[in-house]
Amino acid sequence: MTRYKVRIYPNTKSPRLFRNQLLELLTRTHPLIITGMYGLIGFFLIYLFLSWNPHVSVWSILGVLALGTFIWTFAEYIMHRFLYHKLHDATFSSGFQYVLHGIHHEYPNDDERLVLPPLPSLIIAAVFLGLFYLVMRDWAFIFGTGFLWGYLFYMNIHVCVHRFNAPKYFNFWWKHHAIHHFQQHDRAFGVTTSLWDRVFGTMPEPLRKTVEIELLRKKD
Repeated sequence: MTRYKVRIYPNTKSPRLFRNQLLELLTRTHPLIITGMYGLIGFFLIYLFLSWNPHVSVWSILGVLALGTFIWTFAEYIMHRFLYHKLHDATFSSGFQYVLHGIHHEYPNDDERLVLPPLPSLIIAAVFLGLFYLVMRDWAFIFGTGFLWGYLFYMNIHVCVHRFNAPKYFNFWWKHHAIHHFQQHDRAFGVTTSLWDRVFGTMPEPLRKTVEIELLRKKD
């Protein structure tokens, strides 16, 4: 893969994406808002399921929750690899990929753009939940909750990696994600787990770099 230069503004807020103030507000959010939103939605979905299916065992519910969370890790990998990055070279510097993800690579520590804002996030969640319901009917409420809470687990790991220094021990998440940001944009797509990187052959390669990083204070 050809090596290319990437400008990064590590201590700078990202610029406006839209002139319209409302549209601009829809591109920013705080992680706690998303955590609270999907936490409550998940509990509501479980409540609905139990209202309609009061005799289902706790173990069955826990098992389907766990399955939903596991499937989230696969969806996380697929979206990051094939939606957030361009297919032919894993870049993100223009078009749809820049708005969705490239701006995060360019301004990796802007805490208002570390997570997907509520409106697009809810639209995507509704599509997934609708598909789950077509296949699973009522069980979609439990499976979907596991999926949503898997997303919350991923999201908060991602926030911690960008907001806090890596601990001395148990620092895999920091190391793996740093390689994706600063060395090999076509590797290390998994954030929650490296499982799917291992399955699909996108684990980082030692001593390999696909990017030259230029650190800047602010955008001209």
